[in-house]
Amino acid sequence: MDSLQTSFAAKSWFGFDLDDTLHEFRKASGIASLVVFEAIYLQHRVPISLLQQSYSSILAQMTANAFACGKTSTAYRKERFTALLQAHHISTNDDHLENLAAIYKRALSAALEPKPGALALFQYLKRIGKRIIIITEGLRDAQEWTLEQLGLAQYVDILITTNEMGLAKVDGLFEKVLQRYNIKAEDMVYIGDNEKRDVMPAAEAGILSILYDEKSDCQLEGNGRPGSRLSINSLAKLEYILRMGIDAAGKGEH
Repeated sequence: MDSLQTSFAAKSWFGFDLDDTLHEFRKASGIASLVVFEAIYLQHRVPISLLQQSYSSILAQMTANAFACGKTSTAYRKERFTALLQAHHISTNDDHLENLAAIYKRALSAALEPKPGALALFQYLKRIGKRIIIITEGLRDAQEWTLEQLGLAQYVDILITTNEMGLAKVDGLFEKVLQRYNIKAEDMVYIGDNEKRDVMPAAEAGILSILYDEKSDCQLEGNGRPGSRLSINSLAKLEYILRMGIDAAGKGEH
């Protein structure tokens, strides 16, 4: 633990995934989608359960490609809702799709909330002079909007999305980010909720990577070097580890 605290304290860059790491994306998007389904049901009387089934299939087919191209979030959502309506033989027009996209966005805004400890962690990181980089999948305009809604945007130095880079995390995104911004891998720690899409590709780029897993106990054994298997179950725990490292470093200077 002591070596991990020291390693954290020495890092200049703190990287984070966004969805389901810094906020409850699945929960919020599920709520917003349900509001859209209710609107469709009221107008067309298609059972909500059938809309949910169709939408799940549509998401599975469309999400991966959308995040690696130059679409806007509104265009992507309208495509999803077009596919949903077509699956149930409902004719539509652009005004109808714009309305559904607006309904979704309003509901999403109301449902968004940061993970416990996210705001306090970001505020602490900036107070001690650390830099924050978000490296996340998704559409850039949507992720910029999300950070604003969460109250985190003002603390973020760099936002990187797979959408703008045209490259997935598992296809070398981390290496490209390090090169573009002249960041040394050993000077960064990265936290994400997906082992295969966050932790492993970041570690392969030489970055100290930590799995964010609320359902498991913290795993903090290791020397803090890339390759250490580390996980935390709260952002408050990450702040605590960092504070201990900063305090220890300060005492060592006297």
